Amino acid sequence: MKLLAIDTSNAPLIVAAAQNKQILAQTNDTNQKAHSTNLMPAIDQVTKKAGWQPQDIDRVVVAQGPGSFTGVRIAVTVAKMLAWTLDKELVGVSSLAALARNVHDTTGLIVPLFDARHQNVFAGVYQNNQEQLVSQLIDQHTALKSLLSYLQKQTQPIYFLGTGAQNYHELITATLGSQAIILNEVAPQASSLVELGLNQQPVLDLDAFSPTYLRQTQAEMVWAQAHPHSQSTNYVEDV
Repeated sequence: MKLLAIDTSNAPLIVAAAQNKQILAQTNDTNQKAHSTNLMPAIDQVTKKAGWQPQDIDRVVVAQGPGSFTGVRIAVTVAKMLAWTLDKELVGVSSLAALARNVHDTTGLIVPLFDARHQNVFAGVYQNNQEQLVSQLIDQHTALKSLLSYLQKQTQPIYFLGTGAQNYHELITATLGSQAIILNEVAPQASSLVELGLNQQPVLDLDAFSPTYLRQTQAEMVWAQAHPHSQSTNYVEDV
């Protein structure tokens, strides 16, 4: 299977072309402010380097979020456009799971954290189980202290990674002590996105596919205030 993998949910812009799990070509651009202008040229560059024509792609894999609201929207929009125009499969992958999958050879808990400001985080809790990544706590937007309170009840080593782990490492280690292991060098990788995208089922309703924000955007909060009697929960469709 030929997969095109896309991730602009955080600082790196990741685009990769893979034959099953084998990466044929990839790019990793850390200029977050340029994702909107660099994504399409990166896709063109990577597919040409792999020797593909657009119709050669079997499946588009996209990091669906959470993460940067703008970044997630960019990747999801482009991935939907490609899947629709080329009539190809689309798979959405949790951005937190994609980061967690970079941690191998451990039986402890893996906790990817994205900083959501004011000691709030986007977080998930995962564990490796026979070469598979298993979710132990659903991805969520939460106060870091609430998450740490939950983790204090666990007895295993806990591996933290991501911007939230780096920015709040003092609070994490003060709460969990030596049980907490901060992994500062682990960054999103195309190989993990490809692996997860290869193993997941494709989207059945392409029109309904949307970013995973996990909390309201500023635009949604403003819209909700302006429409207090609306019964709809899908801001994107209403707009």
